[in-house]
Amino acid sequence: MTFRTSANKCKCGTPALRGKDVCLSCFVKQDEATQRKKPGHEEDDIQEAFFTPARIIFPKLGKLLIAIPNGGKRDKREAARLKKQGVTPGASDILCLVPNDKYNYLCLETKTETGTQSDEQKEFQKQVEAAGGLYLIYRSAAEGIEILKDYLSTSKYK
Repeated sequence: MTFRTSANKCKCGTPALRGKDVCLSCFVKQDEATQRKKPGHEEDDIQEAFFTPARIIFPKLGKLLIAIPNGGKRDKREAARLKKQGVTPGASDILCLVPNDKYNYLCLETKTETGTQSDEQKEFQKQVEAAGGLYLIYRSAAEGIEILKDYLSTSKYK
């Protein structure tokens, strides 16, 4: 997987992203800084800040990098309806359906700096790993991008 950079340089001196005047690190920092801070939605903010640069840096992933909308507040009727449709408590926030040299797929769980996994998330992680997937937790958009970049570096999907 090649990463889209241009001949331009960022103000920090590293190569800029194609079509941008900033590098990956500065782009993510800018995006995180401009995110709306919603009380109780810190993980949502991190995930939004992850997907903005991910779609630019890894355009070939297309629909193979997806968010799993398991969170959010719902009334009992809606929760029951979604459960019947297959919504699974504990499923990771992000799924990358591209295999690499070691794993069949990648599951990313978004957490705040102090966030911890629920018992359902720990069980999901065990099942992912038993099925040949890689499950990792990331706590910032920049960390998530680096994890994805490292994971795709050994992928045959080019």
